[in-house]
Amino acid sequence: MEELLNLLFWIGALAGVVLILLLLLSIFSGLEIGGDIDAGTSLDAHSDGGALGPLKTVLAFAAVGAFTARAVFLNTAWPRGFVAVAAILAGLAAVLLLSWFFRWLLKNQEEGNWHAWQAEGKVGIVYVPIPEGGKGRITVAIEGADRELAAKSQDGSAIGSRAKVLVVKAEEDCLIVLPYDEN
Repeated sequence: MEELLNLLFWIGALAGVVLILLLLLSIFSGLEIGGDIDAGTSLDAHSDGGALGPLKTVLAFAAVGAFTARAVFLNTAWPRGFVAVAAILAGLAAVLLLSWFFRWLLKNQEEGNWHAWQAEGKVGIVYVPIPEGGKGRITVAIEGADRELAAKSQDGSAIGSRAKVLVVKAEEDCLIVLPYDEN
């Protein structure tokens, strides 16, 4: 019995240490080496889950299951079959809870970037006059902040400073705008 308890301790300890090392490596290195905890289901819409996702799942299951089995052996007189069922259920519960927790965390994250296409359909104000056939600059609210972007008139006409414009389209290097009439 002592050998079984020691074996369960070492299985749980080694699995836990390797799992923590993998998680720390992915946090501090910035590598996408597995953004999931449940058997290959990606938690991040921008990653493929990585090759080590299933390994992390197995390690979490093994660590929690082994420590649960050891604790049940030490504190109860249950037969080995019941202990095995308790360990399996505890491992599954740990994997499911961790999966739910990470999904919840990732669901609440926001992208910190803004994109010029987010200005399409919005009204801005000409900051640097747009010359005939050329480019000027406008300010337009994107993601709650005023952004200053290069702009040119859709029909090539000049638009003066402080004029309101409607952003029609975002191109690679500038926005395409039309004079905006509030009426």
